[in-house]
Amino acid sequence: MPHDHGHAHIDPESGDRRVSIAIWANGLLTVAQVVGGILSGSLALIADALHNFSDMASLVIAFAARKIARRPADERMTFGYGRVEIVAALINYTTLVLIGFYLIYEGGMRMIDPPEVQGWTVVILGGVALVIDTLTAMLTYSMQKGSVNIRALFLHNLSDAAASVAVVAGGTLIILYDLRWVDPAITIGIALYILYLALTEIGGPIRTLMLGSPPDIDGNDVVGAMRGVDCAFRGDPVGDSDLIRSPIPI
Repeated sequence: MPHDHGHAHIDPESGDRRVSIAIWANGLLTVAQVVGGILSGSLALIADALHNFSDMASLVIAFAARKIARRPADERMTFGYGRVEIVAALINYTTLVLIGFYLIYEGGMRMIDPPEVQGWTVVILGGVALVIDTLTAMLTYSMQKGSVNIRALFLHNLSDAAASVAVVAGGTLIILYDLRWVDPAITIGIALYILYLALTEIGGPIRTLMLGSPPDIDGNDVVGAMRGVDCAFRGDPVGDSDLIRSPIPI
C-alpha cells in the first residue's frame, strides 16, 4: 500500500475538525490527570498530564498555523504564510525539550524520598489517557505525512501513548508490590523518551528556517544541472568539466 499520498484525501476542513477534536480530548484529559495525580500522589501521572498539556497547546498552535498557512500571498508576505507551520513545529519541539528536563529534575528528587502513591487511581487514569492518546494519534497519522507541523503533533501523541503504557505498568507494580520508587523512575523514563523524540526531530524545522538545503541534495549536482541548462539555452556544448567545475560559492 502506498504511504506517500494518504494526506491528499483529507480536505482542510476535515483536517481542522480532527485537530479540534484532539484539542478538546487532550484538554479534558489533562485536567483529569492533574487532579488524579495530586490526589494519588503520583508524579508519573502529573508528568503524563504535563505532556498532554503540551500536546493541547501544540494542537492549538497547529490549528492556528493551519489556518494562517492557507492565506494567500499579499504585499506584506509575498511568499505566502506557509512557513508559519515550520515555526509552530519548532515551538512544539522546544516545549517538549523544556518539559523533559523539568521532569528529569522532579523525578530525581522523588527518587531520593519516594512518596506514597495510590496505584488504582494511577492505573485507571493512565488507561483513560492511553485510549485518548491512541485516538489522537490515529486522527493525526494520515495528516502528518504532508506537514512538518502535524508530524510534530503526531510524535507528541505517539510519545504520550507510550508514556501512558508506562504509567499503567507503574501503577500496577505499586498495587502489587508497593514499589514506590517505580513512579519517579517511570517519570524519568518518560522524560528521556520525550527528549529523544524532540532532539531527533527539531533539526528539520531549524534547518528549514535557516534556509538550509535539503540534507539529501548535493549542492554541486544542483550547480552542475543549472550550468547545463544555461549552456543548452545558449547552444554551447556541455562537458563534464563544466558540470563539476567548482563548488557552491559561499
